[in-house]
Amino acid sequence: MAGRKPAVQGLTTRHVLYLVIMHCIGAMILDGGINFGLATAMYKKAKDPVALWPLPNTLAGDAAVTIIIQQALTWILDRFAVNGDLNKGLVAPLRMPKNASAVVQWFVGLNHIEVHTTLSGKIKYNLRFHGTRIAVLILATFVLYWPITIGILSGLKIHGVGKDHSDLGGDFNTWPLPEIFKGVYGFAVGMTTPFVSYIALIYQGETGQSNQDSIELARSTVTDTSNNDDDEAKLANH
Repeated sequence: MAGRKPAVQGLTTRHVLYLVIMHCIGAMILDGGINFGLATAMYKKAKDPVALWPLPNTLAGDAAVTIIIQQALTWILDRFAVNGDLNKGLVAPLRMPKNASAVVQWFVGLNHIEVHTTLSGKIKYNLRFHGTRIAVLILATFVLYWPITIGILSGLKIHGVGKDHSDLGGDFNTWPLPEIFKGVYGFAVGMTTPFVSYIALIYQGETGQSNQDSIELARSTVTDTSNNDDDEAKLANH
């Protein structure tokens, strides 16, 4: 498999497997493992107790920050990963579905693409284009995940699950509860990765197809011009 494939209309079985295995299950395992490792470094030998709300080791705050960082990195890195897979021919890019929702169309952003020739213009455009979409993705994920998470943690706190009865205290200071929490939380947030991958597939399919159409149009124009020149030359000889 080498070289980028032409864009196709609609998800194929290969697309489904690609999104489910690599960008859902794979991403969830990776995100969960990274977050578990970070929590181990943050909490295992912490001098301050791990609590639900009080700083400095607050799981409520950790849950919010995790969404911000993880979703920002997912939007940026996953688009690079998808582009790399497309260049390898691992999967074909997608055309915009004819019945695409307004949400999908906005995230793909074909109506907001701008061409800038200066470095400052490109930087401002990318910050505006990607920044707004990252912000909306973070907000949507926060609304979906954070309240439920706080509810679960509050229930665990009420029942004393994870409470440290030593002098250090803390709501969830018992190893490895905070580490498991952050790992599972990162694992769950990773479920949103296929959406980002899907958007990237459509974006690459549409922008790549536009470039291909321009190339074909240019070739056609050159061919027609060449044929006209040949015809004019033949008429002149006669």
